Amino acid sequence: MSDYETKPNTDLALNEGDTAYLYSQFPRIAEALIWPELVEAFRLHEDQARKLKTGSRRNSFASIVLIVMSLTLTMVATATPFAPLVEGQPVVAHAMSIAALLLLFGAILLGKGVLFGRKRDNWLKNRLIAERLRHLHFQYILANLHHMCSKSSVAKSRYFDKRAKELERVLKRLRNPGYRQAVLGDEVLQEARLVDARQIDHSSLDQECLEELQRYWIEFRFNWQAEYATQQLDRKPSALPLFGSLADQEHTVSTLEFIATLGIVVLQTVAVLAQLFVGPLSIEVQIAVLLASLLAVASVGLQAYKDGMGLSDDLSRNRVYASYTAKLVRDFRVAQEKGDGSGQIRIMQEMEDLAYFETREFLYTHSTARFSF
Repeated sequence: MSDYETKPNTDLALNEGDTAYLYSQFPRIAEALIWPELVEAFRLHEDQARKLKTGSRRNSFASIVLIVMSLTLTMVATATPFAPLVEGQPVVAHAMSIAALLLLFGAILLGKGVLFGRKRDNWLKNRLIAERLRHLHFQYILANLHHMCSKSSVAKSRYFDKRAKELERVLKRLRNPGYRQAVLGDEVLQEARLVDARQIDHSSLDQECLEELQRYWIEFRFNWQAEYATQQLDRKPSALPLFGSLADQEHTVSTLEFIATLGIVVLQTVAVLAQLFVGPLSIEVQIAVLLASLLAVASVGLQAYKDGMGLSDDLSRNRVYASYTAKLVRDFRVAQEKGDGSGQIRIMQEMEDLAYFETREFLYTHSTARFSF
């Protein structure tokens, strides 16, 4: 039994062992499935996107924490229960004010750098280019299927002849400074096709080659995309996983919001009962109100993080993407059973349109995301 294990971006044959697997499972078309120049360009932008995303998420989280800490410190310093301490120690009062101001300033700097600065823009630019190169890999196969699965060795060689020029042309387009905005404004998906497809006479193709391509497409395009989206919807068994899939993150933030809300209700109840049985100006009332206010600040911070990271939108988008991809798989298998070659190609092209639409929606979500306090 082989110990080969798929890893991220195996669909582009980027990892060690991927090439051997392709030659083992799809010997007739493996050479055409491996595109070293595209992989090299993809790796460049993928590595940049990952690095920038990590820094962006880290700064976003830190920004939320700092602003919550600043508000918390200000509320504590101005709360009635702590008035004797603050009034009797001017140095303490000034120190708390300065600390709150510095925390707020740090939060603004980090938030501005993430949401309105170059780091976020560079992350999205590289993420877009990397995903569009993935699209190019599969679109080029579809557009040149008549060469790839031709019965003529001369025709097959044409598949490789223009690959370098196509990659050069597409990279020039993708790296254009205005391309990200072009995709953001692409309401009718005009940018979906990077390579023009053509009508294909299936009777003229090598049927064994075509059968391999169908198996490859199901494994590395339909199922690969569906499984990735589904992974984002899965949750770990642990109660509060702060990092992990989108579902993990969204569940953690929502759970903490619920706990904070429940705490506010309990503390408000305590404050009301203390007003009735102890007195409206009692220390119990004041502390309960202060703690409820602090939980309210924390709740707002959690909601700001969820909105700023686009967690709900990302989760919803992946849910739709996984469902629609599963539908395309079913349609493709039905077309296979009917021997409908044209129908299969149409569904494969529809998968490419869907992949572009998902990328565009991702880009829109994170281009318009804002922290809101």
